[in-house]
Amino acid sequence: MLFIGSVKGGPELQDACVGKLITKLMQTVAEVRGEFAIGSFAALNVVFHVPGSVIPDLGYGGLRDGRFFQTQRILMIQVAVPKELASSTDTEEVTRFLFDSLREANKIAAKYFKKKGIEYSQPRYLGLVDAVEVKFMQDA
Repeated sequence: MLFIGSVKGGPELQDACVGKLITKLMQTVAEVRGEFAIGSFAALNVVFHVPGSVIPDLGYGGLRDGRFFQTQRILMIQVAVPKELASSTDTEEVTRFLFDSLREANKIAAKYFKKKGIEYSQPRYLGLVDAVEVKFMQDA
């Protein structure tokens, strides 16, 4: 399963294009995902880190695996949003980044879970991301 979170580096980001789109993504994922018994399947929590006025430098770029919650079988994947996207008003560009990041997170998760010996269905999660993207675009 899939969960979305964000860490916004400044209050101005809540109403910025990136902030609104991440919030919409969270809502769409929750709607498409439906009910989920935590711990029943390996899951991803993709957390977007957005630089802003309070936290201007994230200290990393790209995607990285974060904390693994063993009992819940949830792997956190952290995504550094580039500074230029944090201030962008180009909805299409930001949306493309969000969905590209979700797909890249699946690749990282597949390697991580394989190394840990935990069953993980990359095609299932990619199918969920595809369904979320369709719904996301329909609601635009």
